[in-house]
Amino acid sequence: MEPKMGPYKLAETAVFLSSKIYPNSPDEAVAFLEAAKKKLKNTAQDVPADCILSTQIGSALLHKKDFPAVKTLLEETEKKLRGIDDVTLAHPQFYELSSEYYRLEGTHAEYFHEALKYLGCANLEKLSSEEKRVKAERLAIAAILGEGVYSFGELLVHPIAQALQNPKYDWLLKSLEAFNYGDQKAFERLKGQWASQIPESVKLQKEMSEKLRLMAIVEMGFKRPPHDRDLSFDEIAQITQVAGDQVELLLMRGLSLKLIRGDIDEVARVFHMTWVKPRILNMDQISNLTNNMREWCNDVVSMERMIQAKGSEMLAAV
Repeated sequence: MEPKMGPYKLAETAVFLSSKIYPNSPDEAVAFLEAAKKKLKNTAQDVPADCILSTQIGSALLHKKDFPAVKTLLEETEKKLRGIDDVTLAHPQFYELSSEYYRLEGTHAEYFHEALKYLGCANLEKLSSEEKRVKAERLAIAAILGEGVYSFGELLVHPIAQALQNPKYDWLLKSLEAFNYGDQKAFERLKGQWASQIPESVKLQKEMSEKLRLMAIVEMGFKRPPHDRDLSFDEIAQITQVAGDQVELLLMRGLSLKLIRGDIDEVARVFHMTWVKPRILNMDQISNLTNNMREWCNDVVSMERMIQAKGSEMLAAV
């Protein structure tokens, strides 16, 4: 490697050579890449190249399943990336490593969030159809099994989800749609495939059911017009398919997760919803929201006309 190489070229060359010379020798690959890092200058311009080399070192460490070392390296590299204003070539490589680390660790939520960051800065045109399909499959599973993950719309509207549009994998796409709407009946028809394809899901049935029910309440909030956000316990029980005495606990769970806001009237057995967590909507949901806004605008116009018509009477009464 020439000393006069630019930092990016140096990093790219070192990464390429390490993978070719030491494909099955992670320790030697790490030593080679560390030597390349020493050729970089301690300047802001060299930080992205340093991160690229660090990420490749992390890949070698992950190959030998040295998870503690990979975690430390990810934390150090992330701090450096935060100091960079623009998205660089180092970012997609870093998020690909971090997502793979969390996937192998079995932490679905962390994998989901890191993989989405990867999709946000990577050039998907460079991925093969099979690579897109694998990433879409893993993301769908992580979204549904991941604790605290409720942003299904973000994945559904992403082009990567199109990789699941085939008979073999469309059950995952249908599962995402079911969770996005909180449609328990739709997901019930897919449970058999989950049990056979994803054995881990059998142990997480309780968590998955709760997530579906919470998303059903969120969807109720989006569908209702602004002036009609009072949800009776009976209505919630019917939509979420829980016993009447479990509704309040479900609402408290949604409030604690900051998915919804409002007041619980235990006497009247009504939930006064004032807010639902913002999320990315599909076209059907946007259409419903548009109708709600149109209805609200009509109400405003009606009120304006009433004030104009009765304005003089109101002033005289004052």
